[in-house]
Amino acid sequence: MTPRKLFPRRHLGAGASIVAGLFMASLALAAAAFASGSTVLPDSTAQTPAWVNGQTVTVQYPQLFFCDHSVAASSSTGCEVGQDSNVGPVPNADRNELFVIVPLFANPSPAPMCPIASCPNHPLTIDLSRIAGALGTTPDAVANLPLPAHSHILAAPGGGWWDIKVVAVTNQTAWAQLAAGKNEATMDALLNTPGSGVVGPIPTNFYLFFNIVGS
Repeated sequence: MTPRKLFPRRHLGAGASIVAGLFMASLALAAAAFASGSTVLPDSTAQTPAWVNGQTVTVQYPQLFFCDHSVAASSSTGCEVGQDSNVGPVPNADRNELFVIVPLFANPSPAPMCPIASCPNHPLTIDLSRIAGALGTTPDAVANLPLPAHSHILAAPGGGWWDIKVVAVTNQTAWAQLAAGKNEATMDALLNTPGSGVVGPIPTNFYLFFNIVGS
């Protein structure tokens, strides 16, 4: 596996800041709709797609997410992006890595696997205040937002608890390359290519629990 540097605490750049602004606007609109309450409830049979080793697989979530509340977060779920967890739900919970791929631009194709605040057994809100500077906004503006639309790349086949890392994608070209590659190697190549529009991985304090059940 190619070594990766964690997300640097810097701005995404002029062009990326524009698309990040559009991303923030879309989340603000979603937040207004979300304020009345979510209809997403815990579901032990819930499934979504994910990419691993060049394939699209089906993963099933037998239980809810875990967020480490020893890490300060202003979201209603206690989940945040920008700081790693201090403790996991079980020992060695970080042995599996899930990369949450977030498009920071309009109308990504293919569409994200999970629309805004809709994925089953995921946290429905998130605190992005620690990366507010990179998004070109203020911490208060992003302290309790609906979970952004995203897709999933698994580091390797596995099951149980998965440590979540976020990877931001700022253009359709990179998004299409990730969708075509469907693997960590493609993501790493883009992360290591200056100007690719792919930034990360960004640590979080949360974990998801799921198993691969089909391909």
